[in-house]
Amino acid sequence: MSLLDNLLGGKKGIGDTAESSSPFKISVGFLPVRLAAMKDNRIDMIIKLTNTSGENQLVSVDVMLPKKELVGFEPTCIKKHEEKKVGEVKDGETKEVVVTLWATNQTRQGTYQVGINAYTHYQDYTKIVKSVKKIVTVRVV
Repeated sequence: MSLLDNLLGGKKGIGDTAESSSPFKISVGFLPVRLAAMKDNRIDMIIKLTNTSGENQLVSVDVMLPKKELVGFEPTCIKKHEEKKVGEVKDGETKEVVVTLWATNQTRQGTYQVGINAYTHYQDYTKIVKSVKKIVTVRVV
């Protein structure tokens, strides 16, 4: 493997490790399934993190909503970012994180993207080792 392949992420040689492998699997569900348009209401987004790394991980999750839309993490829909410290997740273990999404009496019908970033940390929450990103959509009808 040449130096250029190494820098640009070319083919792996014999004995090289796949550092880009995901440390966990993310699955997301909503309860109830959708928000109601033009009505004050809320749903719970259930994020399931399964550790697939082969070792225990210290994990946190960031969830982001579109800034200009009338959905949020509290009843006024001003807060667009939520951070949850999950703690240590053992190898093969699944942990659930519940985040509440809110709509107001001015939230329009449509689909809204929700960005989820899950991070593994080294020793404490100040150092990020790896991250996994996922984008899901929530329906407002």
